[in-house]
Order: sequence, then structure tokens, then C-alpha cells
Amino acid sequence: MTTLPYTSHNKQLIQDFIDETKTRVSNGATLTFTRKAQDELSLLNINYNITTDDIENAILNLSTEDYYRGINPSGQADFDVCAFYACVGADNIGIYLKYGLEVNGLQILIFSNHAPIYPMNQPFKN
Repeated sequence: MTTLPYTSHNKQLIQDFIDETKTRVSNGATLTFTRKAQDELSLLNINYNITTDDIENAILNLSTEDYYRGINPSGQADFDVCAFYACVGADNIGIYLKYGLEVNGLQILIFSNHAPIYPMNQPFKN
């Protein structure tokens, strides 16, 4: 997955991705977790009491500063995919959160949500 360099154009691409996510959620789209992401969520729940609602709240509160990497600007994929560093739950646990927006549909697919193993660079963070 590519990391976009900080430019005003790329920042707008990420903002558009975040805005589209919020629009879909407000219009009733639900989060779908891959098997891997569901397993990771189970561990987050056991270790930190993090729930699906916490993941949804984290997604709804994302900003471009939380961007880690992703989005293929070619528009050639079935899903636009982005990864973020997000704080989740009552204890604000930092997680790696990777999800995609279906290009020709409304699905929001969570690919990964776990505590990061390594520090995460946030290229758009001031």
C-alpha cells in the first residue's frame, strides 16, 4: 500500500475519503469486518473492552492527520483503501485501522484493526 506524500491535492483525496465514509454511515451503511478484522476486534475487546461501536466512532472522528497510508489515485480498484492511526475506546488505545470503501456500492469493509507493532508514521500530521 502506497503512502501519499503531503500535498494539498493528496490531503483533499484523504479528506474526500473520510467525508464519503461519514456520508455512508449517516445514510445507514454498516461496517463489515473481514474474518481477520473480526478476530482482531475480538482481541481488542478482550484486552481493552473495545467494541464495534468504538471502531465506528473512531472512523467517524478521523481526520487527515490520522492518515497513515493508502488510496490508489488511479481509480482502478474495487475498493478505495486507506489505513489510519486512530485512538479507540474509553482508554484511547491507538490502533492501526485499515478499511475500504466499495467504489461501485455502499459497503464499508474493515480489513484490519489492531494495536500496531511498530510506530506509525503520519505524514499529514502537523
